[in-house]
Amino acid sequence: IMEASHGSAWLMSTPWPGASVHYRERTASTMDDARALARAGCPSGTVAAAGYQEKGRGRVPGRTWISVPGQSLLATVVLKVPQLGYGLQELPLRAGAAVALGIEDAAGISVQIKWPNDIVAAPGSPSAGKKLAGILCESDGEAALVGFGVNCAQASFPDEIAATACSLFQVCGSVPPIPALLSAILLRLHASPAESSWLEDVRRRLHGQGSAVRVDLIGSGRTAEGTLLDIDERGRLVLQLSDGRRETVSQGELLTHP
Repeated sequence: IMEASHGSAWLMSTPWPGASVHYRERTASTMDDARALARAGCPSGTVAAAGYQEKGRGRVPGRTWISVPGQSLLATVVLKVPQLGYGLQELPLRAGAAVALGIEDAAGISVQIKWPNDIVAAPGSPSAGKKLAGILCESDGEAALVGFGVNCAQASFPDEIAATACSLFQVCGSVPPIPALLSAILLRLHASPAESSWLEDVRRRLHGQGSAVRVDLIGSGRTAEGTLLDIDERGRLVLQLSDGRRETVSQGELLTHP
């Protein structure tokens, strides 16, 4: 059961036996809260959630997660690596698939996955290509930490991100209860080890497929450009270069326009 001061709407169970959801109205970072819970020996599936976080961070170093109190789902799940049921290297993509499917289940919309695991509005939406959710995976000893933020109730965004961000409210005009959205995502994440279709779930939702893209190869100081063909069985991005060669990219940030 969720340990919360937010009222009965946040009382919920998790799919993992013995795990609970720890909710705070305000925190520095759910990732930091989850790390503390992991180090204290919490069971796999324990969740740190918050209505607002002061120091939320993104996958790309130096990026922050901007959120208005009460308008986003902000959570981090603690998963014990020996109990994952798959290799740790698969976690970011599996987490992306789980968040995408959970959003679709709870909100009744289609979304796309911007490799490796940002969630964006699907074509046909006025917000097509804009970011709905971000995911950050970190590890700490034998704990894997899956953090995610989903824009839910925002009617607008600050100027610096208005062109690239969107919310469920903007996409479909309504917002599922945030605890229900969290529950849907947790169910998908819990089911992931048994899902042989997870990679196909990502492929079917792959944002930018068939388009010319540029990939910032984070940390290397260079970029790769080509046509986005697919992702391979190891979750790497497959590009066709201008000379016809193919290049696989295992880590980076996808930019949909070169």
